[in-house]
Order: sequence, then structure tokens, then C-alpha cells
Amino acid sequence: MELKIEDLKPGMVEGVQVQMPCSTEVHKERYFNWEATTLTAKFKSTDVVGGILTSWHHTPVFNEIETHVDAEMFYFQKGTAIMLFIDVKDGKPDMDSAQMVRIKAGTQIIIAAGKGHFVPLAADSEPVQIVVVAPPMDAPRMELPEEIEGIKKASKHCCDKV
Repeated sequence: MELKIEDLKPGMVEGVQVQMPCSTEVHKERYFNWEATTLTAKFKSTDVVGGILTSWHHTPVFNEIETHVDAEMFYFQKGTAIMLFIDVKDGKPDMDSAQMVRIKAGTQIIIAAGKGHFVPLAADSEPVQIVVVAPPMDAPRMELPEEIEGIKKASKHCCDKV
């Protein structure tokens, strides 16, 4: 299955809250700037961990997704990412709901519990770095009934693939 890759915007993906880059005010003082994110993640657990996820360029072909029992917050620090989102209905991926998006550095997202997704990949040669904050939890994976390949345009020319 081929899927057009679109630029992520607020309200575009159900179950994913989005704050775009440069959409907050910066508090500046003599030797620092503080730019607070505006999205608040509501976790079921009071135990929260964080880390840095780094990914490299890879052909945007996905054959599996993962889900979580709680929300995840991603803050994209560096690079441009491509990420797959898909709803899970009756314990199976709903292929009709699949969306593949391009995410710019400076974007913050919160992925709702149960929303299918997979690790973002770098859209080009610059690696992607993402701060991830979430409760400690498993990441059960589901195989997709068919591969999903991202394309730049809704055409089938070989040169349109990312």
C-alpha cells in the first residue's frame, strides 16, 4: 500500500496533539532563554521516564506498529522526521486510518494511549533527535496486513518515493 506523506498540522491526526515550532513565547534573560511547550501530557501513571531517541534515514516502509497503555510525549529537537500513525480497532490495525506525516524540528506531539504508531525515521541524511517522555511501559507490536510505503506525491512514479 502506498501512502502520501503530508506535513503534520494540528488536528490532522486523531489521537495526536500537536504544537508547531515557533508557536510559543520565549522568555529571555541575560544568559538563557526559556521556551515552554504548551501541550500538557496527562499520564495514567505518576512514574515518568525520559530519554533521547535518535533515528537515521531509512526508506519509509513500515510493516508493523506499536501501541502503549499510556500517552507518550515527543519533542522533536533536530532533523525532519517521517512517522506513521494508524488506529487500532478490535485489536487490529485499521489500514483505512493510516497517515504518514513529516514532522519538523521544534514540534511537540502527544500520542494518546492506544494510538498505533512506529518509531519516526529521518527524512534525509540529517539524523532525527527526539526527547521522549512517558511512563515506563511495554511497546507491544502488531504486524500490518500489508506494507505501507510513504510517497511524496499521490503518483506511482519511482522518482516520487522518499
